[in-house]
Amino acid sequence: MTYLIDTDWLVDYLYGNPQARQLLSDLEPDGIAISIVTYLEIYEGIQLSRDPKQAEQAIRSVLRRLQVLPLSRTVAKETARVRAVLRRNKAPLAHRALDLIIAGTALAYDLELVTRNTRDYTDVPNLRRYQI
Repeated sequence: MTYLIDTDWLVDYLYGNPQARQLLSDLEPDGIAISIVTYLEIYEGIQLSRDPKQAEQAIRSVLRRLQVLPLSRTVAKETARVRAVLRRNKAPLAHRALDLIIAGTALAYDLELVTRNTRDYTDVPNLRRYQI
């Protein structure tokens, strides 16, 4: 496994965005996964849809193809390490809790993060981000 897909790209893929579909198709042979946080965010969107049952059926096959990485002790430690560094640097943390768990997941599993959300990840030490 090589890549951790952030929520933004997965949502675009699910909505049929051609760039997102091509990107995930290109990366899939090298191995792609999502964080349990991305899984949570996708299911939150399902619950907010007009027809949650239909929305879930529509994306079930996509989610089956992705490995969902859990919030493990290693992920928790990596996330805590990142948060401590950012706190020492006086970086804002309030709105970034879930994004920093995603970053901690990428670091714990030594994966390259595929995201467009550069704002919340640029100051995360040692995080490798896929350049699009």
